[in-house]
Amino acid sequence: MMRIMRWLKSSSAKVSLIATLVLLLAIPAGKLYAVDKRAADRLGEAKYSLIGIRLGTWIDQGGKIRDVNVTADFPSASFYTELFYDLRLAPPLFMELSLGVAGRGDAVFISGNDRYIGTINLYPVLLQLKISPLARRSPRIQPFLIGGGGLVFGKQNTDIIRSLGPYLNPYYAEQSETNLTAVVGAGVDLALSDQIGLNITGKYHSITFGNKLAGIKDYSGTAISVGAAYFLHKKLGSANHGGKHAS
Repeated sequence: MMRIMRWLKSSSAKVSLIATLVLLLAIPAGKLYAVDKRAADRLGEAKYSLIGIRLGTWIDQGGKIRDVNVTADFPSASFYTELFYDLRLAPPLFMELSLGVAGRGDAVFISGNDRYIGTINLYPVLLQLKISPLARRSPRIQPFLIGGGGLVFGKQNTDIIRSLGPYLNPYYAEQSETNLTAVVGAGVDLALSDQIGLNITGKYHSITFGNKLAGIKDYSGTAISVGAAYFLHKKLGSANHGGKHAS
């Protein structure tokens, strides 16, 4: 049992679990894609927005700890979750608002004889532009470039305090940092039908805090994620008359 628990905490386990999730999504997606091609084709000219969720891996590309008072177990890859909302401004152009969560790992802070044990999480809030140059020609498969920026919140949540002294140090018990961040990446949107889509995205996040959080300023990383999206518009064909659809 202990071996299983240790494996689940490892970065290789997280990557394996995400790969399994991708396969589970891909099998029914392929079937739906083959059945509903005609409806998905009509998205080329339709006006719509979409909302969805992506799950994936955060690959660490930031700094290393150089603080003798901090020890941390930061894996090279950790779990990443992102909610997103896309608004189609024009056939090749989308505006995306997203909120992500990346769990970076466990940290122990040493202050005198006290020990503060907690976890570090990142929360990027982003406004981005997506450019899909093949939106009209290939409405069902839309490769895109994405870029933008926003705010990123870094948070240390202290779970355990082992104190031998009369006073606690609030700096170690609770830490947070906020700064601007920039992202750039690419991906592909796959329209399975006029209501359901699949999204694959890879984005590099440039994150540098003004002060150290768990002994590190640079928390840059790449998020690779797969998700499902729901198109927010009247179902195509429901208001059609004479073969024309509402836009």
